[in-house]
Amino acid sequence: MPEAAKPRPSLLRGRLLAMIGATLLGALIVAPIAMYPFGRDQGAFAAVADVIRHGGVPYRDAWEIKPPGIYYLFWAIFELLGRSMFAARLFDVLWTLAAAALLFFIGKRLLSFWSGLFGAVLFLARYALGFDFWHATQCDGFASLPLAGAAALTIAAEERRRWPLALACGGLVGFAITFKPTLGAFLVMPCVAALAAPDEPLRPRLSRLAAYVLGCALFLAAVGVFMAAQGGLRDMIAIVITWNSKYAALSSRTPAIIKVAVQTTRFLLGGDYWILRLIGLLAVAGTVGLARDRQRGRFRWLVPSWALLMLAGVWVQDKYHAYHWLPVLPPVGLLAGHGVVVVGRWLNRTRGRAARPLAAAGLALLTMSLATAWLAQFRVPLAYLSGRLPRDAFLAEYRDRASRDFSFAADLQVASFLDQNTDPGTPVYIWGFEPLVYFLADRPPASRFITLQPLVTPWSPPEWRSQLIADLERVRPPFILVLHNDVFPWVTANMLDSSGQLEWFTDLRSLLADDYVLSGRIEDFDIWQRKADQSPR
Repeated sequence: MPEAAKPRPSLLRGRLLAMIGATLLGALIVAPIAMYPFGRDQGAFAAVADVIRHGGVPYRDAWEIKPPGIYYLFWAIFELLGRSMFAARLFDVLWTLAAAALLFFIGKRLLSFWSGLFGAVLFLARYALGFDFWHATQCDGFASLPLAGAAALTIAAEERRRWPLALACGGLVGFAITFKPTLGAFLVMPCVAALAAPDEPLRPRLSRLAAYVLGCALFLAAVGVFMAAQGGLRDMIAIVITWNSKYAALSSRTPAIIKVAVQTTRFLLGGDYWILRLIGLLAVAGTVGLARDRQRGRFRWLVPSWALLMLAGVWVQDKYHAYHWLPVLPPVGLLAGHGVVVVGRWLNRTRGRAARPLAAAGLALLTMSLATAWLAQFRVPLAYLSGRLPRDAFLAEYRDRASRDFSFAADLQVASFLDQNTDPGTPVYIWGFEPLVYFLADRPPASRFITLQPLVTPWSPPEWRSQLIADLERVRPPFILVLHNDVFPWVTANMLDSSGQLEWFTDLRSLLADDYVLSGRIEDFDIWQRKADQSPR
């Protein structure tokens, strides 16, 4: 290139230092996530991964409602990094950092260097500070990396006009669907990009469009063939499609338009920390800036479209659990990063010489808000790492303080009891919503129904309850644990806790009365011990 067109060395050095600084800052922001113990959902993923490790198949041998991607990902993590909570949390940190790196390159290509850099950091901040141990390391969040890769491949396929890249893009969308089916909406974006390609004959555009769809279809077909070969396809369809369609219909009676407006506003402009509200405001500023930009690039519409499609996925689910918003974070992070640039340009245009000190003050405020929120969010892990908090007190912090239906410390205590009173590999059974105990105790479930969810809902087949009784009579686990105070009407469609569900499940109640004796209680866990084996070792 001509000498005049080369970037100034000082500019290159400045950008290199900024990238190094952003990388270190981003790693620091998300690193404490690796200290989190599991919540209930992560416990379910890990319990199913253990079933896979021992030769079982999801759905057929472990009843769970998510698509298969998350279970096999946990299985792969345990195989690669070891069977531990730390391994899964560390993998989440590394996975999220990889997604942030892709976001930087997407932002740099579509918006600007600084939009991409700020966007990657703000994405990490929004994840680490907006989601606690319960909502991190979720299947919705693991979809961020394949979708970021699909966005990058959309740009590459359309710029180079190469159908193999489009095929790979579709494959990544299919991969994301194995974490959450609603994420298939992303496929609209590359298909529109192909159809809207300027100055190109229709035939190659249709070829790329077909490749996007085919890549997704081939990946999902491969998953279907794999599950069929494993013997789990029929059960997967019965649970993930048939059963879930009824479960998805459970929602509040608030009008949809009100829920969409309130929940979306709460997501964008709410949160426990000022930095989260600032990120939301910056995302709005970035969106407005893109809409008003007269020098639009060919693909600048991809980022707000990505955000809109992910928001639509949340709206369609109509549940508004916090982790449902995780797929929205990557495009919102990029929009917020661009918002920083838009605000900087506005200051430069309207404030003249005062623009730089005002911009510096704004960045200082953003940094201080980030630091304050980070110290507050990770107060407990940092206190534990520094030795100021004992292990028992550290673990006791991880509970659901609102509904009081989950306590990691209680799960760990029950797991220790099972470890002391059963041999390794001995099946046990939990009547409730605590599959994490199976993982912590390293004991297999005595039935494929690792939670009672499919056994108590009115649309579940009655033969499932008969199957549970048959499993328990065949396996005769030495302990059956019955939970109290776990009321989930949005899951069970009733207001009974697990213990209360026994009032109508007479077969299970009779089995407990005939073959078991109530031998103790640990927090919310009733411990029923088989009468033939009443003497704990």
